[in-house]
Amino acid sequence: MDNPNTHPKLPTPSESSRRTFLHRAAGAVAGTGLVSGLSPWARVAHASGSDIIRIGLVGCGGRGSGAATQALRAEPNARLVAMADAFSDRLQKSLQSIQKQPDVARQIAVDKEHQFVGFDGYAQLIASDVDVVLLATPPHFRPMHLKACIDAGKHVFAEKPVAVDAPGVRSVLQTTEEARKKNLCIVSGLNTRYSPRFREFVRRIHAGAVGELVALHAVRYAGGVWVRPRQPDMTDMEYQMRNWYYFTWLSGDFNVEQFIHQMDMMAWLMQQYPTRCYATGGRQVRTGPDYGQIYDHFSTVFECENGVKLFTTTRHQRGCSSISNGVIMGDHGSASLSHRNLEISGVKPWKPSREPETDSHQLEHNDFFAALRNGNVINNGSYMAKSTLMAIMSRQSAYTGQTLTWEQMLNSKQDLSPKEYTWGAVPPDLSVALPGVTKFI
Repeated sequence: MDNPNTHPKLPTPSESSRRTFLHRAAGAVAGTGLVSGLSPWARVAHASGSDIIRIGLVGCGGRGSGAATQALRAEPNARLVAMADAFSDRLQKSLQSIQKQPDVARQIAVDKEHQFVGFDGYAQLIASDVDVVLLATPPHFRPMHLKACIDAGKHVFAEKPVAVDAPGVRSVLQTTEEARKKNLCIVSGLNTRYSPRFREFVRRIHAGAVGELVALHAVRYAGGVWVRPRQPDMTDMEYQMRNWYYFTWLSGDFNVEQFIHQMDMMAWLMQQYPTRCYATGGRQVRTGPDYGQIYDHFSTVFECENGVKLFTTTRHQRGCSSISNGVIMGDHGSASLSHRNLEISGVKPWKPSREPETDSHQLEHNDFFAALRNGNVINNGSYMAKSTLMAIMSRQSAYTGQTLTWEQMLNSKQDLSPKEYTWGAVPPDLSVALPGVTKFI
């Protein structure tokens, strides 16, 4: 399993210029998600005697705005110099929101010429001489945007999940390998992996604190997210883009877009990905047209090659209990986890300190920019792609009612992309999946 627990220390570059940073060959660091090598910057601006890191944001929703703010907080010499979004109003709202953060306001330098709107805005931003790109669009676009960034030699922060179908996952895995060859960073938005407290919890489980793992259970019950009403002048494409969460081709369904956090934690704890799964799910409450085609509940059993089983369940239904927790069962003890508590029981009990911890969303950016400064390369691409595939496998098993293997899912030919990216284009199929009727492709 790839793991960002350690960042191997390397010499810091002694000098920089507008166009070059010192380069050295990279070597793989066994057992981590990292590649070592001297900082491989393609472009580092030099201003007032300081190395200015030029950041571009693609995807200006709430998560994108948060990621940009956190990136600027992580690196005082960073500047947000370009932004791109499909919608101008979203871009402007995001820019205004970030400008209102007093601790980073001085680091914002996005002029009109570097505000890119439309489906091709990401390409214009990449070509605008940025060093680091933050990708926070709806997940459908992640594979193409990530590939374009790595092809252009940019370091990337990629929000989760990183695809909505198997062709997208395969693209990300290929791009990940290209990033390794080029010594380029790919930092994943699966932020729990950057929590020191959770890293220690995982380290203890891996060291045998509960013995050999037998079974795991993860639950995430919540009320759901926003709905944006359709306006009379909206095309189908614009309406779906505005309400991307509710369309499988854009979000991957809510278990892929949100529950991926829990699945990734469990895969990390198990140190493996499942060989097969069977799942159920459906729409009980979110049945109207405002909720597109996605489900509102899923329940999945994952089976691993060594006999370990993972049971997961999630729902988005308002008026119900909100629960988020997990249980790890071993042959010599057990452990539990939630947003607020971690605990190991049995022969090697443990509880973390009650000292408050920095938000792991911030910590992932702290590590990202520290790696760039210190000449390290983080590459989380493998686990972020495989955890995404794990979530897609759960969805497709529920959609079809079929037991699916990892190899079946990885080699699936179902491509959820539209034929073209224009406001007048016809979006992909809007039918709601019916188990036993919908076919696995």
